[in-house]
Amino acid sequence: MGLSVDVAIVGAGTAGMPCAIEAVRAGAKVAVIEQAERIGGALHVSAAQMSGAGAKRQKSRGIADDWRTHLDDVLRISRGTCQADLVELATQLGGSTIDWLEEAGFEFDPVTPAILHFHEAYRTARTFWGVAGGRSVLKVVKPLFDSAMAQPNATLLLNSEVVALRQAKDGAVTGIVVRGKDGAEQTITAKHVVLATGGYGGNAERFARWTGGRKLHTAALPTATGAGIELGLAAGGVLRGGEHYLPTFAGIPAQSGGHQILWDQLPSLTPQVRAPWEVFVTSQGKRFVREDVDSVDARERALNALPDALFWAVFDARIWREAPPLLPGWKADELAAAWQSHENFVIAPTLEDLAKRIGCDAATLNATIAGYNDALRSGKPDPLGRESRPLPIAEAPFRAIRMHGMVLKTPSGLTVDRALRVVRADGSPIHGLYAIGEALGGATLSGNAFVGGMSVTPALGFGRWLGAKLAGRDLLEAA
Repeated sequence: MGLSVDVAIVGAGTAGMPCAIEAVRAGAKVAVIEQAERIGGALHVSAAQMSGAGAKRQKSRGIADDWRTHLDDVLRISRGTCQADLVELATQLGGSTIDWLEEAGFEFDPVTPAILHFHEAYRTARTFWGVAGGRSVLKVVKPLFDSAMAQPNATLLLNSEVVALRQAKDGAVTGIVVRGKDGAEQTITAKHVVLATGGYGGNAERFARWTGGRKLHTAALPTATGAGIELGLAAGGVLRGGEHYLPTFAGIPAQSGGHQILWDQLPSLTPQVRAPWEVFVTSQGKRFVREDVDSVDARERALNALPDALFWAVFDARIWREAPPLLPGWKADELAAAWQSHENFVIAPTLEDLAKRIGCDAATLNATIAGYNDALRSGKPDPLGRESRPLPIAEAPFRAIRMHGMVLKTPSGLTVDRALRVVRADGSPIHGLYAIGEALGGATLSGNAFVGGMSVTPALGFGRWLGAKLAGRDLLEAA
């Protein structure tokens, strides 16, 4: 006889783990199915920047904040394009989620809470992160999850893939079909099935299909396949959010010709952290954005408007010697090898040769650099209004690094209602089926923008809230 549970959770990552922890704690019989050989999902690579209003750590530093103010900030940054009812739930849970991590021994970066400029900035210091990024979150959540899975009412299946949802005649989801590493399949009957499988940033085919045909450059794990979203669609769910795609600004594939970008190797392109010395040009050799504009949203939208969503950072020998590191995460030997053979790294004795190697018109690139240099040397305003102009680009050899718009959080996901139930095109819920984490799609909570802390914190918070709710306990009412 197959396994029968109250709650089957597909995915043991940022959302799935807290969902299981609370469901087991409340007495539900729980099965967790994870396709990888380890738990944790994107926490192994994510910077895990989180936001939560009214957290104890905020209060201890004299910062007055509340979830309504946080909600207003999210609506402002997203221009009202997010799903407001879910953002309301996320912001209501945000502060208590940060407190939950703190009670578990989370190692905060000492500067937090802070206003962070990697995404469009909040007006209040409510962003938190750990000393080791996502691994700091995993460090405190994993022991809680391991303890939950050790209980008699819990089952964990690793190296296992959910290949189908079981449905009744009325469409209600009644269980899952699981395939183990050995290829054997089993059916698990469940009152509730929770899709917590993450996004699709590791699958180029689904990325193109669900994100307007775009080419994938990604910092997501290869296990971020979008399989859970596909399961929800097959059960009658509908996709939302792909039209709100924005690229992260920006990344360099670790290997020449590849699409995988290492999070630790991202270039330093935030002007509040490192003022730019380089000039950013398109594939045609023209500047397309003011390199030191304060708004990361402005840079991302300018990049998104380019057909190929890529640009070249162009500079010279003196800037390479004297500027703060543009690539602080690259080791010296990695950089040396990249300049020798990586297709995204180009060095040339003249601007004409550089243009030839990066594939743009030499006259156009020459005019672009000359316009930048002439304004700087004459003391005139920069053609794009740039203020940070430490040096002209004049000393050979000349260098260029190609940078791609990239993704970690994918925009499209399953449409859900306020109770996190997957819904059909007519808005009716598919009974027994829920989605949390990146299976919702990044655009659900951020809309047509990147809103700081609206990925990891809601994944943790929604996971905890839903796990408890499905077992008969409401964390909001308990608070």
